[in-house]
Amino acid sequence: MSTERREYELRPANGGRKGLRSIKLPGEQRHVERSESASDIARRLAIGKREKQLKDRLRG
Repeated sequence: MSTERREYELRPANGGRKGLRSIKLPGEQRHVERSESASDIARRLAIGKREKQLKDRLRG
């Protein structure tokens, strides 16, 4: 059983722009100003979901 934790490097889109964006995530009532792009947030959530599924599968 491996207990390693994977790190993912996110490359900056548009030259590392740090401006705020108005993003509405599922389950939220309205848009919120965020510095992350929607695709970065989706990628982070998908990675977390896959890691949770793997953990559950290893536990049995």
